[in-house]
Amino acid sequence: MKSPSDTLRGFFRRNRKSVSDAPSAQAQSLPLPALVLEAEKIAASLQSGAHGRRRSGAGEDFWQFRPYHPGEPATSIDWRQSARSPVEDMFWVRERERENAQALMVWCDPSPSMQWRSSESLPTKAERAQLCTLALASAALRGGERAGLLTGPESGRTFGGRQVLPRLAASLLRPPSEEPDFPDMTRVAAKSDLVVISDFLWEESRIDDFLKNCSSRPVRTHLLCILDPAERQMKKSGRIRFEGLEGGVLTLPAMESLGPAYEQAMNTHLAALKQSATARHADCIVHDTSQNPLPALLALHMALGGSR
Repeated sequence: MKSPSDTLRGFFRRNRKSVSDAPSAQAQSLPLPALVLEAEKIAASLQSGAHGRRRSGAGEDFWQFRPYHPGEPATSIDWRQSARSPVEDMFWVRERERENAQALMVWCDPSPSMQWRSSESLPTKAERAQLCTLALASAALRGGERAGLLTGPESGRTFGGRQVLPRLAASLLRPPSEEPDFPDMTRVAAKSDLVVISDFLWEESRIDDFLKNCSSRPVRTHLLCILDPAERQMKKSGRIRFEGLEGGVLTLPAMESLGPAYEQAMNTHLAALKQSATARHADCIVHDTSQNPLPALLALHMALGGSR
């Protein structure tokens, strides 16, 4: 027979919510213009630490000088830099930074469990996920890259140019129809970056199967785990009745006695998530909706830059 703490852990990991904390209908999504403006604001902040592609190739920006290799055309030599060389008969070639467009694909978890918040002063997990999705897309578009979604009517398509951000936002905010449990990996082009944004309150076996599927394809995978602070720490007390977003009702007494066991279970779950991600060469960043999203997005943005 399961203990109350085991029951509660499983209940939350199947993404339930408290009736008393149910979000209002107005909290389900941000207005489109406000969401786009906020995403653009965050993207501008990310650009202050923007990643470069830092590879030689066709482009306009200088990258580095390197020694001339025998057999290369003489027109590739930078004669002015070679004349300054302290080493006699040393010739130098000017390299430029490669500017080929990269592709960023984002899967924003559309499941009902994301439509939850523990307090009216907080955004739902879905709202924060949508904001992070558009901020990352905006930063990619600003950098001359292509960006696309793996949810909604625009699923699988990539776009270039900053003017497409409202279109991506409208697609993201459209009420979801039947969506797959996982991103459709067949829609992700080879050598793209895939960002998966979810609460990842999944069974460990499901997480491992998903990451195994990602690692079997020529894509770079990054995880952004978004959780409500009440999912990180159990601070409720007394008798509470929970109603499931996807069905089911659970009433638990003496919530304060379950806190330590629940927090230990959640920490174990997050450790397993990070361990699975590391084993499959994926990045994993955890974000709390009570915190500013910029630090988590900056860390993810730098990870995206490093993968390039």
